[in-house]
Amino acid sequence: MRVSWPARLGVVAAAGLALALGSAPAAWAVSTVSINPAHVPTTAQAFSSHDCSDFPGITSSQDGWHFVLPAATGDNFLSVTLTFSTPGGTVTATITSSDSSNPSTGPGWSGYLDNAGAAERHAYLVTDAGWTLTAGTAVVSENTDGYFNLSHTCPGTPTTPTPTPSVTTPPVTTAPPVTTTAPKPTGGPDTGGGGSQRGTGVVLGVGAVVLAGAAGAGLLVARRRRDAD
Repeated sequence: MRVSWPARLGVVAAAGLALALGSAPAAWAVSTVSINPAHVPTTAQAFSSHDCSDFPGITSSQDGWHFVLPAATGDNFLSVTLTFSTPGGTVTATITSSDSSNPSTGPGWSGYLDNAGAAERHAYLVTDAGWTLTAGTAVVSENTDGYFNLSHTCPGTPTTPTPTPSVTTPPVTTAPPVTTTAPKPTGGPDTGGGGSQRGTGVVLGVGAVVLAGAAGAGLLVARRRRDAD
């Protein structure tokens, strides 16, 4: 039986599609790995390896962090999530950008992924100085086994806020009330200091009158006697 040309073309197309599907690469295996537990917790200053050459624009009040994905652990960083303890509380930084001119950012941090050859195996992060790295995870492709590492840091100097001077208000001292006591009179009751003297004067006056009267009577008697003689 003869097969028409359209039928022949259909058979060829189907065979070609089957061949293409059979030879298509498998989809990437994606998994999550953790940071090397020997590298946390740490501050940038306390970490054993320091190198600031990877952070040309960093300031003295910032810390730089460089993370590396070993080839045995995975092919690429797809994202890196890092947890820090800060003076203001816990901060989580998730890096997804692979553009250093347009990094992933958040309050107090910015970072981006970078390649080593043809793979995104480096992650760079800049934070406020003095933060403590406490944990980290990364989503990677073609993971086999292992951790990602903190390669080195570029420590800065934490800024110390200027303390607000405290104003101490001196205690208010209240003077005790002043009580004035009038001096007591030196004389007898009700008459004051001169009561006894006035009484004595009255008695002496009456005695003088009596004596004067007696003297006058005596003179009168003496006169009458003289006239009678």
